[in-house]
Amino acid sequence: MSDLDALVVSGLGPPESIQTSLELPSKKMGVSKVKVGIIFAVAIVAIAAGIAMGMLWSSIFDGILSRQLILSPTSKSFSIWKETPIPMYLKIYLFHWTNPQLIRKEKPHFIEKGPYVFKEIDYKVNRTWNDNGTLTFYQRRIWHFLPEESNGTLDDQIVNLNPIAATLAYKVRYKRRFMQLLVSGILEGLHEGLTVTKTVRELLFDGYEDDLINFAKKYDIPGIPWDKFGWFYGRNGSETYDGIFNMNTGANNMKEIGILHEWNHSDKSKIYTGKCGQINGTLGDLWPPVRDYEDVSVFAPDVCTLVPLKDNGHVNYDGLEGKQFIATPQTFDNGSKVESRGCYCKDIECQPSGTLNVSTCKFGAPAFISLPHFHLADESYLNAIDGLKPANDGSHDFSILVQPDLGIPLQVKARLQLNLLIQPMEHIGLFANVPKLSASEDAGKQRTIRD
Repeated sequence: MSDLDALVVSGLGPPESIQTSLELPSKKMGVSKVKVGIIFAVAIVAIAAGIAMGMLWSSIFDGILSRQLILSPTSKSFSIWKETPIPMYLKIYLFHWTNPQLIRKEKPHFIEKGPYVFKEIDYKVNRTWNDNGTLTFYQRRIWHFLPEESNGTLDDQIVNLNPIAATLAYKVRYKRRFMQLLVSGILEGLHEGLTVTKTVRELLFDGYEDDLINFAKKYDIPGIPWDKFGWFYGRNGSETYDGIFNMNTGANNMKEIGILHEWNHSDKSKIYTGKCGQINGTLGDLWPPVRDYEDVSVFAPDVCTLVPLKDNGHVNYDGLEGKQFIATPQTFDNGSKVESRGCYCKDIECQPSGTLNVSTCKFGAPAFISLPHFHLADESYLNAIDGLKPANDGSHDFSILVQPDLGIPLQVKARLQLNLLIQPMEHIGLFANVPKLSASEDAGKQRTIRD
């Protein structure tokens, strides 16, 4: 067998076949490189397309989300906002004064009673859509008493500081001696006492008649707008009590949705001056996305101003991520800790930090708001009275939990305490030689959502 035959038998073939065989691997490698190149290119295109689609999807998602969140006559958010479907409750705790007859001898002692629970339904009424991306409306709130949820009845008797007498005395605190003596004579002649004993229903929604109010009506004395007195008298079902609001719909800027533009036809409150009188913030039931916010403000028509809240981190609520904002020691400061809040001091002598003067908002009554039981307030408030115990377990906090991307409130615990200031007035017999203190009227209008 020739060498050539041996090569053929061995399967290598003739020289040209051998050459072909030797060249084939090189061609196959070239094909592999092409395939790899195509696959690699396709991968690059796919990744790029994925990035582009991710960016595009973000825009698409934001667009869809914006159409649903921005307030418009056809948006889902509007149908929810105009009549809040989430259960809301107003829980009121009242302070019962046990030793008023000893006011000049020992500390006032208070017992907390309640809660008296009311279901709250909010309606936005008389709505007007404006061309500048705002919505004008009134707020109508209705409260129904829930006896099965309450600790007590509306007929419980409560001893409180006399708010009518305290208001009249407070109004003339800087007037001349003659005016104070005149007021003293009126209070004595009408047999006004330092305290009143009334039922819960009278102190809250029903109101009660008072000889001083009747006297003012008889002689057309200005500045007293009621025929009865009650902390919620005339409010249940009223469309005008809270005022008229003008709010951003988010149509021009999604980050402004729910932010107030005006209150009572002005972007500044007549109650406070400077920065303290600015109208902004939300009403608490509609928020812009807050993921990047370090603080927020809630406008409370009850006190005619903003309640500033600070970021307290993220909280999981029923499986949903929420961003929590809470009140801090600076929330009700009047300039003693935060200089910019000095415009809240409306008196010659400012009160210690922790209570906010809302007297002008309350028709001249010596009204000051704080957190329940003077939580986070100056210790002098607690030192002046007995019976109050601020808690550090969160039960006396003012907090709001908001879904950070959607701006949906998940949990709202808006807790406030109303206090009336008592101070000695030499020429008004009813208030002569009394100690200076803040008498707590109620331990908090605790407006809650999903408590």
